[in-house]
Amino acid sequence: MTKESYEKWEPIEGIITPVAFSLIKDDRDRLTVTLVFSTIIDGIDVDLQIKFGRVPAYTVHEEFSHPWMNYETEDPPKLNGRWGNYTFPALIVRDSNWLNSFIDVQLFGFDECTHYQLITLDKTVDVLCDRVPKVSWVEPEV
Repeated sequence: MTKESYEKWEPIEGIITPVAFSLIKDDRDRLTVTLVFSTIIDGIDVDLQIKFGRVPAYTVHEEFSHPWMNYETEDPPKLNGRWGNYTFPALIVRDSNWLNSFIDVQLFGFDECTHYQLITLDKTVDVLCDRVPKVSWVEPEV
C-alpha cells in the first residue's frame, strides 16, 4: 500500500475550531455535507455547507473505526492555538488507498477524483469528487 499524506483543505476562511458533527444530504445525485461548527462552545456561530454535487463514492465512519487507523500514514494537520490537539476538519488525502482501490470502470465518467476527508468529533466522512466543491458559511439548521 502507498503511504497516504494529508493536506489541509481550506475551502473558505474562518475554520478555527473542531466540528461537532456533520449533516449529510444525498439527494438525487447531489451530495451536500454540512459541517456543524455552531454547537462548539466558544466556537463560531455558523456552519460550513459543502456542495459536492454528483460523486462516485462517499463513506461515513464512526469515531475510532476509520480504516486510516490501520494504515501507515503521516499525522494529519492540526488546528492552531487552544484547539491544537484536534485534527484540522477538512483534508485532502494524497496517494489515497481508498481512491486507488477503485478500478477504472467504477470511476467511469469521473475524471481525476480528489479524496476529501471531513473530520468531526464523532465521525469521519470521506468523499471522492472530480470537481472543486462549492462551499459557504450558512446559518445553523439545528
